[in-house]
Formats: sequence, C-alpha cells, structure tokens
Amino acid sequence: MEDIKMEESYKPEMLGICPKCKTGNLVKGTLGYTCNHFKSNADKCTFTIFSSYFGKEITEDIALQLIENGETEIFTDLVKKDGGTFTASFRYEEGFIKPNFKNRVMGTKCPVCGDNVEEVTNGFACVSYLKKDEKKKCGFYVPKKIASRPLMQKEIDCLLNGQKTGFLDGFINKKNETFTCRLMLDDSGTVIFDSTLCQCPKCGGNMHIGKKAYNCSNFHNEEIKCDFSIWREISYREISPEEAIDLCEKRITPTLSGFRNKNGNFERKLLINDDFNVIMI
Repeated sequence: MEDIKMEESYKPEMLGICPKCKTGNLVKGTLGYTCNHFKSNADKCTFTIFSSYFGKEITEDIALQLIENGETEIFTDLVKKDGGTFTASFRYEEGFIKPNFKNRVMGTKCPVCGDNVEEVTNGFACVSYLKKDEKKKCGFYVPKKIASRPLMQKEIDCLLNGQKTGFLDGFINKKNETFTCRLMLDDSGTVIFDSTLCQCPKCGGNMHIGKKAYNCSNFHNEEIKCDFSIWREISYREISPEEAIDLCEKRITPTLSGFRNKNGNFERKLLINDDFNVIMI
C-alpha cells in the first residue's frame, strides 16, 4: 500500500504548454521534454524537445525559450558532423526544432565604411557587402583562405583593423609555385598582395620579394637600370624579409648565425659595401 501511495503522489515535472498542440504540457523525461497530450492513438501529440542538438545540451532555460519565444539565444559552439563548429539559434518551426544559422558579429568594425563585420562561411564580410543593393554595397571581404593558404586569426585581425600583415609564406600561384608576401586592403576593402620590402639603398626605388632574391623595382627601368639585390639564401641560410629590410636601412646586420660551408656552421654579419654588393664580414 505504501508503494501505491508513492506512485499516486508522483507528478512528472512539467515545463509548459506544448507549442505544437497547444493542449498538452511538456514533461521532462529521459529523451528531453515530451508532450503529454494523449486521449487515444488517434488523438495524441508526440512533440519532443530532445535533450541535445548538435552537441548542445538543452537545459530547462533553453527549452523555456523555445516554448515561450519560439526561438533561443544564439550559440557559437554548435558542432557539425566533421567536428567543426557553427553559430545558430534554435527555433520551433512546423512541429520541429531547427537550427537558425547566424553569422557571428565581429568586435571590429569595417575598416572601409565603419559598419559591422560578420563571419560568413568562407570569410569575413561587412554587413553592407552582403546586401543586394549595389549602390549600398561595401567592398570589404576577407577570405579565410587566400592562394591556397589558410589565414591565421592574428592575420585576419590585422586586415580587419585595416593594417598590413607581416610577411607570410606558403601562398601558391597559378604555376603551383610558392611565394612570400604581405596582405593588405585596397581602398575598396579587397585583399591584395604586397611584396614591397622597403626603399632600395642604391637608387631609392622599392625593394620587392622575388623568387630567389630581393630585387629593386627599377631593374626594368631603362633610365636607371638598378641591379641591387639581396639573395634570399646565402651560404645555405635563408635571409628573412625582416633581415633584408634591416640590411637595406642600416647597411649592416647584427651577427647572424646559421650559415654553413664545408667546415660546418658559422656566424657572420651582412654588409652593403660602397659598390652596393652584399658581403659577409
């Protein structure tokens, strides 16, 4: 008799009125929150808010948002089948709980027009870029991958702030050759390559990153024909863009390690002599 009294006094936890049938109550159970409306097999409601969707646990507060508002807050940590994450809210629609995909709004404003920037599937775009009205369309868009090279968050942050990135390796051109450059924005907000290093110490032109050397832009200028260059590899040691800039601006580098010859590793400074040749000292 005591067991029977306990069963009779038990009342399942009810969350609220079912948004589908508007008659039953959602009852918390092992699967989540299920409608308890049942008069017969022909007159019953099987609506359920399951305990999790896309790796997100549906708490009582989240379920209440669905019942009362028809949509939840936005979540940024929902998990796709491939393990990646995406941003969406959940909403009640036609008897089912469905994700309502949202673009994540970045904390940085558009460097071109000052509007909000959102993360989209393959990049970051000004909200005006996404508009269909061409007259109001902003050109700011940063792809997540450029010339086969994925961008790191700190590189994306530079561009979102309207700044040049550092010198980046690993880009691949149409000839399947790798190259190094900076990324920057043009006036329309389009990402462009910038291979400029600094001013040429010999003629005042621009030094650029070439395939095998850092070369002066005036090499093809018939009036100047500047032949100044710095090899990108000297004695089996790679000369970084930053070291090339230091050499051009100061005419001498600090002592650099990592050079090699048949006798082993050695250290040297690089110097631009009076004939504008790069030598070791």
